[in-house]
Amino acid sequence: MAVITELAAVPEILFDIIGYISSTDTLNLGLSCKSLLPVCYKALWTNLSLVPLEAKRKPWPGLQLRPEFRSKVLEVIKDYWLESQGLSYAKRVDFGRLLSRNTKESQHLMRLLESNALKPTRIDLSVSLFDVAAGKHFPAFERLHEYTLSKGPKELRIQLHSDVMHSFPNLVDIAKITDLSLSIPTWGDRWVSPDATMGERIRELTSILERTPNLRSFAWCKRDRSQRGYERKLHFPAISAHLQGLQTAFTNLRALKSLRILDFLFHPSFFVVPPDNVNTLILNCAGSPIWWQEFAACPLQNVKNLRFEGRVWDYEGQLRDYLASSEIVPMKTIRLRDVAVQGLKTAFCSQKPCPPDLAICLLRRNSSLKPYYRFILARREAKRVIERYHTRFESNWYLSRWVVENLYIRRFLDGAKPLTEMETVEEYCRVAILGEVENGNVHAWDRARQRAKNIGAKCKSEIEGQLLNSVDRTIHHYTLIFMENELEQADEDDFKKQCIQFFEEEAQGGRQYGVARQRTWQSVARPVNRFRRMFDHLRKPMVHHVTELILSKSETDEITVMRYWVDKALQDFDGIDSSLDRLTLSKDFS
Repeated sequence: MAVITELAAVPEILFDIIGYISSTDTLNLGLSCKSLLPVCYKALWTNLSLVPLEAKRKPWPGLQLRPEFRSKVLEVIKDYWLESQGLSYAKRVDFGRLLSRNTKESQHLMRLLESNALKPTRIDLSVSLFDVAAGKHFPAFERLHEYTLSKGPKELRIQLHSDVMHSFPNLVDIAKITDLSLSIPTWGDRWVSPDATMGERIRELTSILERTPNLRSFAWCKRDRSQRGYERKLHFPAISAHLQGLQTAFTNLRALKSLRILDFLFHPSFFVVPPDNVNTLILNCAGSPIWWQEFAACPLQNVKNLRFEGRVWDYEGQLRDYLASSEIVPMKTIRLRDVAVQGLKTAFCSQKPCPPDLAICLLRRNSSLKPYYRFILARREAKRVIERYHTRFESNWYLSRWVVENLYIRRFLDGAKPLTEMETVEEYCRVAILGEVENGNVHAWDRARQRAKNIGAKCKSEIEGQLLNSVDRTIHHYTLIFMENELEQADEDDFKKQCIQFFEEEAQGGRQYGVARQRTWQSVARPVNRFRRMFDHLRKPMVHHVTELILSKSETDEITVMRYWVDKALQDFDGIDSSLDRLTLSKDFS
């Protein structure tokens, strides 16, 4: 390996290496070794930014204005830039909004550009809706337009961020824009073009794309969701012809490499099919069901990097302005079932909500995904699996415990020997968890109990004052009968006779049913509650386990996952290796 000081003799290689480290490290490297200083000095001056540090999300690779000098831009230019030889090294300059204001700074910067004291090959600009809405034709605007026209396509590239589509084509030579980011308020260009219709706005964007043949990156983001009411919404058929023209404009962008669309482009049912040369696609989950169908069917030729970013606030509320009520469905009910894209190397979705099967569809189709992204998608699917399985039992928590209590009441009435806590929990697992997965025991018991309660409700008022315990015991009695034989028939007369019989037994035996109920609650509730805490505590470990199953393409059906989950919970409960082989269904439900 070469000594780093030897690289000073080959500045081109060292310059490329420095491109991978921060500007602070570049400065420290230059100050630590005199022979490296010229290359580090050039690297720092290659990229200049007049946008303060906190206004940028990503670290700037060169010199950047510090926040405390925000109000002293002119002094920085005169006292530092003009006095430094480094200004001639500047290849990329981020002006921010400085050139879109009628200020001394903008005039001075234009003089530097026009005199070639500053000769960047790439400039970053921001055009503000508020500046354009003021209606002032700043001299700097006209000078900037003339300056960009005077440069050839290889001499100048423009990265432009704009809040407005109406006026920026008149500010620069639009053909030289290679990176375009539009952050359009929901009321569009209302302040600068108040009479523009949705169709005219679509045609305006189409015209912009047709005039930017060198565009490499395009980003679209609607903002200020609180102002939704200011924009007149149109249903898809009314603007579909305009959107077809817009799609053609996108298809013809032969140089486009990156496409980023957050929220949606004019309508939630409009899916932009990216050109074949796009390799990075960044989307949002705000599309309608039709949008998701088109996404799933699109092969996304040559797209290697797919990301879903941002968060969808009030998904159904956003669609309500564009779709009929019958077309709006909750996001959790949308199923992709499969996707056509197959060549992804990276895929990431941090959004909620999104279609539940998005992650597993991408994982199954894209075997070339890097390991990290395979793991992320598998873990997302594992969380969904565990959430779905766990929710089923979480919602039936008390109901499932009542199933076991119902069996225990019978045991105590028959004088059976009380079971240990471990035997009680194993019975709970057999009947209420695995029995529900395999045979639907809990819901069957609930249906049986409801049938018994319906009969009891019809005659309970007649004997409620005298036979409260007898009625409850009779409900319990018929619950078991209906559970064992769903075809068993019973009516109010049968119920009354049985209730009276139980009342006589209770009177003679000293309230046996009430005592049995009390003993059941004491014997079942405590161990089952403790077991459920251990069962719930294993959710995160189970997500990790299911993630590994998905990555190894093993079975993740509910019974396999739940049997493993129950086994681990029983081991934690008992402190020994409890085998699920013993957990056969109770004879009471066979």
